[in-house]
Amino acid sequence: MKEIIDFIKSNVNGKTLFTKELVYELENGALQGVYSDQISFSNLKYSRSGFQLDMFIVSNEKIWLMGKDKQREELRKDFSGVSLFRFELAERKSTNGITGCFRFISASGKNVAAEAIVSGIYDVRLENDVLKLSEDQVLYRDQPIQGERFKPVAFQSEHRFYTKDRKLCYEYDGKSFDVDTKTMKRSGSSDAFPPFVSMEM
Repeated sequence: MKEIIDFIKSNVNGKTLFTKELVYELENGALQGVYSDQISFSNLKYSRSGFQLDMFIVSNEKIWLMGKDKQREELRKDFSGVSLFRFELAERKSTNGITGCFRFISASGKNVAAEAIVSGIYDVRLENDVLKLSEDQVLYRDQPIQGERFKPVAFQSEHRFYTKDRKLCYEYDGKSFDVDTKTMKRSGSSDAFPPFVSMEM
């Protein structure tokens, strides 16, 4: 725990990073998403057994309906806004492992996809000066589909924090699953997202 907190104190807390524009496809190419952001990490608080860290995101995310010629026809959703998330983690005496949650706190904007969403965090480790953790979203969230409708989805992802040329880098690699809301069982989704890489300028 101490090594992880020291890493965050030295390399993560107080840093601002930028994600260059990324393009991804939904619904087998019927929709196209365009995303970029600015991420700030702050408000680190810790004890002998745990810590919390805030993640403040200024995002620009638009989802477009695509035409037959693969050109953008209509803006389907604009998820741009300002969001605050929080990591809350603690060391478990039963396993010496670190687990906790990553949860939505608040946001601006009319369309907040992550509202009332929480994820479990596990497999937290520091390997070769890279802080790694796994995330498993609880229940489900909305994702736009064709016809002005939505579908329930859940994400599993990997987070990585490391420095390159003394600058902080943050990678988010997420996989989307379709969710049966009656059984809460997940199935593979055709939606594919590229890894999101943010870098300190």
